[in-house]
Amino acid sequence: MSEPAPLEVLIVTGPLGAGKTTAVNRLLKAEVAAGRRVAVLINEFGAVSVDGTLVDAERPELAGVENLVNGCVCCSLRNDVVATLQAWCDQPDGTRPQRVVLETTGLADPTDLLDLEGEPALAGRLRLAGLLTVISSLAPVDHLKTRPLLHRQAALASLIHLSKADLDPSAAVAWEGELRAAFKHIPLVATRHGNAPEGSPDPWRGDLRPAPEGWAPTEGPSFAEARSLTLHWDHPIDPAALEALLLAQPEAGELLRAKGVCAFAGWAARNDGSDRWAFQLADGRLEISPLPLLADGTAAECAAVVIGTGLDAAPWKKALRGLERAPAGARRKAFL
Repeated sequence: MSEPAPLEVLIVTGPLGAGKTTAVNRLLKAEVAAGRRVAVLINEFGAVSVDGTLVDAERPELAGVENLVNGCVCCSLRNDVVATLQAWCDQPDGTRPQRVVLETTGLADPTDLLDLEGEPALAGRLRLAGLLTVISSLAPVDHLKTRPLLHRQAALASLIHLSKADLDPSAAVAWEGELRAAFKHIPLVATRHGNAPEGSPDPWRGDLRPAPEGWAPTEGPSFAEARSLTLHWDHPIDPAALEALLLAQPEAGELLRAKGVCAFAGWAARNDGSDRWAFQLADGRLEISPLPLLADGTAAECAAVVIGTGLDAAPWKKALRGLERAPAGARRKAFL
């Protein structure tokens, strides 16, 4: 009996809020449409997997969805990554995924993922197909020079997607100039809504280069400095109050990212039966999108994840809890 073909793994990395999950959903949709069995492994910085919920709601036909939270796939969760990939490799032929998309947290340095092929449990059973780095054109262009982690994520890429290019074409042109000057050998594609133009390079056919000798992983803005807080909501929340809270300048620290799932007070369920909405704060913009019911017909739990540096957790949790609008007669949780 011949050995099964190696599991192809595509690493997707990039800063917080760059649009990685949108890109991942487009990749997964294309693989399913092509008739391939594809799985996704998502790493998030926080106690709940919001991105995993978004993927699970949109792509219930996947061969596997695994979420790794509260840690980094490149260091503290590496053993979990290897164990997950090994379990997929061990599945019987015909059910085993053919391809896996591995999405890192935006605070991860992917350097230590480039040697996954050498793991004893995966040797000969896995092939790294490429490293796609997603960078938002709405981020300040000087981040390429002032954010070592972003520079590292771009430098290791086999393909760069410059996301949200349609939202600010002049910013996209500026980013494209900086990236092409810094990384002449790396293909670069401007994307819109996570879609690359027809004829763009295939992310699964990447030219992966090893990290330069002596190049140790870096952390930053950073993984060591950033903190996340998670709060689960029991009731619908006020949409205007959510917008005001997330778009205001924090009294202390820097808000790097916020995302979550909620129901909005006064908003009826949609025709698909779901009253859930996903919200994403990135690049100073708050985006709201409808979230379908999960594959099992249930609604996703309502929760918020806030990521930042120097944030005061207690006031943030109180503010998030204060967004709730409990129905008449319902008991609200008191913040202690």
